[in-house]
Amino acid sequence: MGSHKSLREEVANHAIDLAKKLADGKRPGILGTVDQQGMPHMRWMATLSLHDFPLLYTITSPKSRKIEHIRHNPSVSWMFSDDTMTMIVNLRGKARIADDAGKMLHVWNLLEDKSKAYFLSIGADGLGYAVIETEIEDIDCIVPKYDIKFQAPGVGHGPSSRGPGE
Repeated sequence: MGSHKSLREEVANHAIDLAKKLADGKRPGILGTVDQQGMPHMRWMATLSLHDFPLLYTITSPKSRKIEHIRHNPSVSWMFSDDTMTMIVNLRGKARIADDAGKMLHVWNLLEDKSKAYFLSIGADGLGYAVIETEIEDIDCIVPKYDIKFQAPGVGHGPSSRGPGE
């Protein structure tokens, strides 16, 4: 029984490591939200950080529709792949819009590459960006070529769940 649990933990840790590798801020991911009518919306997001895992951060325009979607329904899904699309990682969790200035500055400083945050070049009132914080609840990893699938359920619940600097 003990070896079964350690194998499950090993697979979960591998899924977490793969998610961190693919959602490293150097490649875009796809964010899925749901609008007020229950319709799904998918969009590429390029400015990301998983440095505070299990929290995933991104920035967006404060006037973005995804902000409305998240406020209405915080359940979101993220998808990342490697450059050859041989490994795919799906992250699911609850998102919120961070409005604390300290948190916003923390996230701004974590983001290594803001060059694809095109909305920043458009004049805006206030800070000019909003922070989306997703607490990852579970991870699915898929290697389609070999029909390999593994999961890390419940990654955002328990002792590893923490905020920045904790």
